[in-house]
Amino acid sequence: MGSKGVRERVLGTVMAAALCCCLLTSCGQTDDGLSPLDPQPPASLSDLFGNVLFDADGNEVGIEAVEDRAIIAIYFEAQWCPSCEAFVPRLLSFYEELRQAGKSFEIVLVSFDDSAEKMFAHMKAYAMPWLAVPFRGDKAEALTERYNVRGIPTLIVIDGEGKTITVNGRSAVVEKGASAYDDWLAGSGGQ
Repeated sequence: MGSKGVRERVLGTVMAAALCCCLLTSCGQTDDGLSPLDPQPPASLSDLFGNVLFDADGNEVGIEAVEDRAIIAIYFEAQWCPSCEAFVPRLLSFYEELRQAGKSFEIVLVSFDDSAEKMFAHMKAYAMPWLAVPFRGDKAEALTERYNVRGIPTLIVIDGEGKTITVNGRSAVVEKGASAYDDWLAGSGGQ
């Protein structure tokens, strides 16, 4: 078999594995069908995330790290999901562009990895500068339920008061890039 045949067979195997993963786990599912179960904002961001978040090194960070942000994205993902792996570099670029522009923005990760160790290893491997809720803790479960997350990657966008702006954050990042932030800010009533 020539190199073209081998390449096509390998690509077919990879595509079949990715499709199987997506069918079994819903990774890659668009978040167009999602709707928040509780559209009312929480009393505080600590009600949503708890009082302790973690950086990629596993260090505890207080909720104060996100309380002053105008826009917060909640990112649901796992390192084993091919669609998540494809989206992370785009989200990293998006995050960096907003931060360099001085935008009031933060991301909070909710991991579906197999263990906390794998979550932190994944965060480190990509140098994810954002924070994570405790692995598989009460807040991770409550966030998944609150936003009716049925597939990953999913990016829910809220304002600094916890009001849901969009459940289609991933689509906005892909389609609009950094200009999505301005739409989100306008949707929050901010400027």
